[in-house]
Amino acid sequence: MAMKRVLLSLPKEMVEGLEKERKERYLETIPETIRVILSDYLRNKTKNK
Repeated sequence: MAMKRVLLSLPKEMVEGLEKERKERYLETIPETIRVILSDYLRNKTKNK
């Protein structure tokens, strides 16, 4: 799988929410947290079609 870097700017409130989610899921970084959340979302979206 080819990886591509993407740079994001996020509002403070979203970063705070991601930090909370990161700690709850015992993940290392916010980018890792975003990848996990997107993966879960896309997997569920595919199942529900």
